[in-house]
Amino acid sequence: MLEIVLAGAMCALLLSLTLTPLVRMAAHRYGFLAQPRVDRWHQQPTALFGGVGIFLAFAIPFAVLNEHDWSLLFLMAGATTVFGLGVADDLYPIQPYVKLLVQIVAAGLATYGAFVPAHGMALPLIPLAIFGLVALTNAFNLLDNMDGLSAGIACITSFFLFLVSFTMQSWMVALCAAILFGATLGFLLYNFNPATIFMGDSGSMFLGFTLAALTMKGNWEQATSLLLMVLTPLLILAVPIFDTTFVTLVRWMNGKAISQGGRDHTSHRLVAFGLSERKTVALFYSISITCGSIAFLGVLYNALLLSLLGTIMVIGISSLGIFLSRIVVYGNEGEPRVRAAADQGVVLDIFVMHKRRILEVLVDVVLIGLAYASSFVIRFDGDIPPQHLRVLAESLSLILPLKLVVFAAFGLYGGVWRYVGMRDLIEIFKAVTLSSVLSIAVMTMLFRFDLFPRTVFVIDWMFLMLLVSGVRTIIRIIREYLFSLSDREGERVIIVGAGDAGEMVFRELRNNARIGYLPVGFIDDDPEKQGRRIHGVPVLGGRDKIVELVERLQIDQIMVAIPSAPAESFERIISICKSTGLPVTVMPCLADLFKKSGAASAALVEALNIKPARDIGKSLWH
Repeated sequence: MLEIVLAGAMCALLLSLTLTPLVRMAAHRYGFLAQPRVDRWHQQPTALFGGVGIFLAFAIPFAVLNEHDWSLLFLMAGATTVFGLGVADDLYPIQPYVKLLVQIVAAGLATYGAFVPAHGMALPLIPLAIFGLVALTNAFNLLDNMDGLSAGIACITSFFLFLVSFTMQSWMVALCAAILFGATLGFLLYNFNPATIFMGDSGSMFLGFTLAALTMKGNWEQATSLLLMVLTPLLILAVPIFDTTFVTLVRWMNGKAISQGGRDHTSHRLVAFGLSERKTVALFYSISITCGSIAFLGVLYNALLLSLLGTIMVIGISSLGIFLSRIVVYGNEGEPRVRAAADQGVVLDIFVMHKRRILEVLVDVVLIGLAYASSFVIRFDGDIPPQHLRVLAESLSLILPLKLVVFAAFGLYGGVWRYVGMRDLIEIFKAVTLSSVLSIAVMTMLFRFDLFPRTVFVIDWMFLMLLVSGVRTIIRIIREYLFSLSDREGERVIIVGAGDAGEMVFRELRNNARIGYLPVGFIDDDPEKQGRRIHGVPVLGGRDKIVELVERLQIDQIMVAIPSAPAESFERIISICKSTGLPVTVMPCLADLFKKSGAASAALVEALNIKPARDIGKSLWH
């Protein structure tokens, strides 16, 4: 069977590599091109109908290798219907309600053929399956907003669907997934940035529908538990689900139509933040690979591991969504515009009406339960005996409120998560430790440790400490990581002073994109700091290197932040900086300090009469 699967994948790959350039040539010849628009991302006219090549590269091996599986024929009928709808929509824009009706018909075909006769699907699950197919069809359509994004995610998704289906011995689903992998991989070579052809609605809707139907079919046939049946598709298709949910919530909150195109997707926000298109697409590839790996590990080992890792991934993706919701607001003509990171989030604004603390408590409820359940899973190597499972359920109802009360007593719900520092982490350590000690005392009194493994509490303490501190720092971690990936542009700045004041200046310049400055290095006379890095930016040398570095690094401005320097040394540094002929900005607090102390010479006083750099932030420079 493996040979047939590999043959199907290879055949689809070769067909896709051959057909895609032919379709591109035809699109250019007959004028089927996507023209640049304000609400679109591409800048050059680009060939359409790449979905035709994907469809044919899938349909031909499918027709040859399908072993008369009637359920898959119904599935293919639905996919072909959606593909035809996409072709028509690429040629002549179709009203949204018409597209929805056709998609429902196609989903009904696939649902009936794939599930109902053979497996006796319960009546309430039929509309749920139809809704899922329609939603994921449109999710891939919405995801097709950047070169290589939708095609790459479909390629990764089909690969992990193949692994999961092959492991679960769902052979025909594995074959179809392998064929789809070959078809999308071949197309991706022409669609990756800079793309020479787009798949259009015909390709994106076909891919979304087919992947959703195959994922549901494979899990319904072979899943050994409801948990596997629900979580595996969600993880495999995590990226399109996340992007669609995010865009739906944001547009709903801003009063914009959900069905319209726009530059407000998660990928667009990352580019607005400063990442290049390729890095943005690669980031989503890595998220998709991570989620697919978790789904595969869950199927390979057990459903409980899948639920634990899946919960952590959901928390991480949700945090990314909250961070991205602060980046872009709706400007004129749909242009993305970077804004200050106000302390608000889309999910919080919609569901809890600014009551952040309620959500923080709910998050901790999940974390406490997750850590406690994980401790039992690790203790019993994933196979928890029934009697211990009962103890887990009974004790969790007592441990949850106890730990929440201790957390509240230590002020864990009184801070702002994106500004979490060492003092907050110390309080978290105290709260988690005390709550664990109290839990041991309560369990001793109530259960006398009958059927209660002692090591569970040690593992629970470690996991809870990691989760609670991790969740509270995750927004900051995401921000720092994305900053390290970003390709921001602006006036190149060198900071004189690699101490606390210099680090504060650096953070203000980097965190506030509206300022338009790009710090490229520090200058400091301390030999222990030279050659080291602060937030990834190097300390380039001492004051004797200023003139050389300004010329070599093409510096546009120098900023001085050395409050501990003596007046005489400070005067020499200012003199060196001014000799470069560049604008020199000095922290006004330093100017006031030297002037009031009377330690500054006339030359230094004159040098310190420098206006702060434009819009550099009143809180820092005034």
